[in-house]
Amino acid sequence: MQSRTHTGHRARNAVVLALIVAAVWAGAALTRGAAQADPSAPTGPVAHFSRVVELVRS
Repeated sequence: MQSRTHTGHRARNAVVLALIVAAVWAGAALTRGAAQADPSAPTGPVAHFSRVVELVRS
């Protein structure tokens, strides 16, 4: 029975950590987007995804 409890805590901790990382990433993306107001650049989640792809390729 103890293993279920530990597994539940680990799963909840993983979810909380993922939410924190997503919030920090979104905040950084918003800040970066506000600092670099380029009207020709794509906006929204697609822009961030394409930026990640560019970083991975380089």
